Amino acid sequence: MIPRRILTVLVFSLPVLVVAFGVLMGGFILAQATLDAAGAKVLRWVAVSALMLTIADVVLLVGALGINALGDRDDRSDSSGG
Repeated sequence: MIPRRILTVLVFSLPVLVVAFGVLMGGFILAQATLDAAGAKVLRWVAVSALMLTIADVVLLVGALGINALGDRDDRSDSSGG
């Protein structure tokens, strides 16, 4: 059983990471439009990092929810089998 606190962190970090990715990509496009090559490069790599964290968060969240669902099913079958 996954602790509720971990699930809460995974759930609330997902929209934060998605918004951060969008803001960073917007900054990247703005920096690129103003011909700031160094700033655009940094913003692009930070945005890619945010995207990788988002993907990792989704994978961990799906795995944690799956483990919880299997654990709940086992608990119900043990108590009803009596």
